[in-house]
Amino acid sequence: MKSYNSGMRRTSLAILLVAAATVSHAANPAMGEASDDSVTINAVFMDAAAVQQATGSDFKSSYTVVEVTVTPKGDKPLILQPDDFLLRISSDSESSGPMVASQVYGAGSAIVLHGAQETIGITRNDPGYSGISVAKGSASASKDQIDALQAKMLPARTTSDPVTGLLFFPIPKKKAKDLDLVYSSPLGKLHIKFR
Repeated sequence: MKSYNSGMRRTSLAILLVAAATVSHAANPAMGEASDDSVTINAVFMDAAAVQQATGSDFKSSYTVVEVTVTPKGDKPLILQPDDFLLRISSDSESSGPMVASQVYGAGSAIVLHGAQETIGITRNDPGYSGISVAKGSASASKDQIDALQAKMLPARTTSDPVTGLLFFPIPKKKAKDLDLVYSSPLGKLHIKFR
């Protein structure tokens, strides 16, 4: 009986340690910040669980999702456009701008997914390499679902106040450390690295 209780205690302790590590990882997402005299950008890399919690779906990890907070500086309002952001993969030249909600769901059209293309005899430097694949759109998303997701995304607006929203990039999940989020501010390009 003593060895059974001891074994149960060790098993319980192991389960608690794994749970604590999982919570700790989820509670400490990769983040980055960059600023100039016109704006400060704070970015949080969202894992599949965070995307699921924020939107109700992890979208089969087909996208890299970043939550950004844009804080204007000075007394001049900032013209904010999601298209001012670009996500680059540090290890190669692959990059993409963000998508709108209808593109994320792929409603009624095809969507382009950037990723490794499996070919024989073609390298990334060859003209025949495109690094993209086309996935058929899904008409399964309702207008309400699309509108609900769009409301959580970074809006296009002129603002003097901080604005927070999600950016979906059509790049399958990468490690945060391999990404470079680029923002074109009124004064130049800001590079946000995740740590």
